[in-house]
Amino acid sequence: MKNRRSMLFMPGNNPGMLVSADILGADSIIYDLEDAVSLDEKDSARTLVRNALSFLNFTHSEITVRINPIDSPYWEKDLEAIIPVLPDGIVIPKASVDAVHSVEQKINEIKSEHKITKDFSFLMLVESARGIMDVNSIAKASPLIQGLLLGGEDYSVDMGIQRTRLSKELEYARFSLTTAAHAYGLDSLDTPFTDVEDFEGLRLDTAFSKSIGFSGRLVINPRQVEDIHKIFSPSAAEIERAQAILQAAEEAKQKGLGVFSFKGKMVDLPVIKRAQALYDSAKNWGLIK
Repeated sequence: MKNRRSMLFMPGNNPGMLVSADILGADSIIYDLEDAVSLDEKDSARTLVRNALSFLNFTHSEITVRINPIDSPYWEKDLEAIIPVLPDGIVIPKASVDAVHSVEQKINEIKSEHKITKDFSFLMLVESARGIMDVNSIAKASPLIQGLLLGGEDYSVDMGIQRTRLSKELEYARFSLTTAAHAYGLDSLDTPFTDVEDFEGLRLDTAFSKSIGFSGRLVINPRQVEDIHKIFSPSAAEIERAQAILQAAEEAKQKGLGVFSFKGKMVDLPVIKRAQALYDSAKNWGLIK
């Protein structure tokens, strides 16, 4: 997992947003060629995103591109324009096993034509009832898949249900997706919180996301990034405790102990692994120098 706490959507047809995306603080940027772009702007958005990837320097955020779905007439053109300018990854909408295989085959053809050796990570946007039912098959469809992303709006439409403030109606989809992600060692990004003025709701809903295993969240407004990062980042106290556990584990190992006591509680391998994962994440995000 790459520990993406945030993935921020940027409309592919907005030059100003494309240029400023890298300084907005998100761990990952999604240049969007799908929902954010009207049908009559698909070609111009594709050109804008290709040029942004060609000429801009990205130093703060991972840069990915959401292509159009494979049941549209645009997705192959998207890949033909985008892959040669080497994004970090591709967000595949309407996730399915067929979508994974179709995109992978097309990318391999483009890589062969342009003599590209780079691998591109796949981020799978699961946004239908069928996608949730097939999420385990999707998760293992390719070694290039690094994350599962929940598209709550399209899923709700598919289910014929209304979205509410804290999305209780999405709980089955949320639990299914994050469980599959953990089972296959993938990032799991929760659906965007769409009310960009409701910061209390954002914090409450994001805290729930973290509590059930999500590693991060999709974002539609850069003002949401700071709160999301605070929730998904370990606190100073958590980092200190993880460091102490790892130090105690090393001392126990030198004594030949597989299990030891730390502040009155038994510590075994799962606890050590959890402490190591937290420490690694904190280091990755620059919280430990």
